[in-house]
Amino acid sequence: MNIQISNRHGSADGHIKTFVETELANLHTKYNFLGADVILDHEGHGNVQYSAEINVQVKGSTIHAKESSEEMGKSIDLAVKTISKQLQKHKDTHYSSIEQKRSNREIR
Repeated sequence: MNIQISNRHGSADGHIKTFVETELANLHTKYNFLGADVILDHEGHGNVQYSAEINVQVKGSTIHAKESSEEMGKSIDLAVKTISKQLQKHKDTHYSSIEQKRSNREIR
């Protein structure tokens, strides 16, 4: 699995990068995906908003999530949860259609 982490308007420290890699590795054990691109960003001067954007490549498509909050860790956690839901939906729809095709062949 290939993970690319990019920073906009600043730099994420090693703890944040390790956190992102750990969360995506946990997702990879549940769902089979090819790679992920993560973009970390912060906006504003006084009231800073941190955003985490995750693009996960699965066979045949890309799944996208972007979340923002007051803390970088929280933004990453929210984006990972969103990606997890989308990966589960992709798995359910993709693999259920394959199983349905197989069962139709067996009936004939």
